[in-house]
Amino acid sequence: MGIFLVVGAGALLQGPSPLQLQRPASAVPLRTALPIRSVATSPILQEGPEPTGYDAWAATLDYDQFRKEVNDLGKSLEKGQGEDDVKHLHRMIRMSNMCGLIGMLTMWMPLNPIAILGLSTWTCTRWTMIGHHICHGGYNRQDDGSGKYTSTGFALGSIYRRTRDWMDWMLPEAWNVEHNNLHHYRLGESGDPDLVERNLELMRTFPLPRPLKYLAVAGLAAMWKWYYYAPNTYKQLKIRDLKQQGIEVSEEDAHQPFTLPVALLDMKETAKYQTSPLDFIKRVMGPFILMRFILLPAPPALINPLFYRAAVVNLLLADVVSNIHSFIIIATNHAGNDMYKFSKSVIPKSGSFYRNAITSSVNFRTGNGVGKKVHGFRADVNDFLHGWLNYQIEHHCWPQLSMLSYQKAAPQLRAICEKHGVPYVQENVFKRLKKTADIMVGATSMRPFHANWEHPPDAFTWK
Repeated sequence: MGIFLVVGAGALLQGPSPLQLQRPASAVPLRTALPIRSVATSPILQEGPEPTGYDAWAATLDYDQFRKEVNDLGKSLEKGQGEDDVKHLHRMIRMSNMCGLIGMLTMWMPLNPIAILGLSTWTCTRWTMIGHHICHGGYNRQDDGSGKYTSTGFALGSIYRRTRDWMDWMLPEAWNVEHNNLHHYRLGESGDPDLVERNLELMRTFPLPRPLKYLAVAGLAAMWKWYYYAPNTYKQLKIRDLKQQGIEVSEEDAHQPFTLPVALLDMKETAKYQTSPLDFIKRVMGPFILMRFILLPAPPALINPLFYRAAVVNLLLADVVSNIHSFIIIATNHAGNDMYKFSKSVIPKSGSFYRNAITSSVNFRTGNGVGKKVHGFRADVNDFLHGWLNYQIEHHCWPQLSMLSYQKAAPQLRAICEKHGVPYVQENVFKRLKKTADIMVGATSMRPFHANWEHPPDAFTWK
């Protein structure tokens, strides 16, 4: 999923954020559909080196057969989803809620690491695991009629639903626009809002000792959700609303980072998007601050005011830990010198689309590694701690599937990639963190997928 990520450093250190282009309205969920138009084109391919060595597969890939096999596997997995997937979702919800319950029952103890870890894990997994897959529609087909675990009913439409389902710094509706639409259908392209190398260009080139740059990455990890992600996703939601009213927004304005200081202090800038500091606080961050740091720790205050103070401190520290946890498992999904970046757009669900999804994503350790049991308690614990983002390759191929389906899919998709010679990268999350940090500070760079390596029938232009 996700990042959404390190653009926060861009807010701290650099200029404009990534190009925010949209995918076709037909490919966008109804709740975020945009009045836009897309056309297929035949690109003029630029000259570049022939693919050799690590890149040699790009010259021999059978795009039609590769697409058929990946697409058929996705359809088979989706068709096979049922009650087991719903039971598995509820099991993961119980595990997440148990972490939250342990944290809430112990947060009155001063500087309690059990409370901090419980609350931070609850917050992180509620987003990366539960909100993430439900908002993508992973359980729409198994809806029991309540709509609670569907992409159109989960956390959307009211503060009550947001509190009940997924309360975080970001407004769920805004996150759906930025992540489900922009990131997933422009992965690794210039229009991907989470392309780390481009977003951190100023940090990469800034004349600062590299150890200090790594320190800046650590600081960003501790605050990225509230400093950058909450205000900037809300800005993208407001831009979508303006476009639906027929109001044009300049590219310069659309691409400019919208950080917390801007959202709270720059009245002129917020007015461009028909919002204001009061509107932002009321709709986005205010409900979270009220629920998390005022109402949640209130019960201990009935016993002893010191308990309330301890609870607030633990909640604040848990938020820092949750930011770091989510950064480690999100920012690292699509960054590294073995991940490709692309200069051309491609047709959704084409062979090139699946190629991008696989070669610009990385899996971490999965509980169902080759030769291991597909599903079980140990697999779930491993995947739970990774926020289920350790199946990023499978998720970007088929974002509409359930968590259980990804466990089943990983060995099968790996086999397809091995058959066709397509790189399928899987590595320990902390090794990926180092490779991501290297990209961010300019120590290494992403692998370019040159324009003349593209498959012309899959070319696409977004308008």
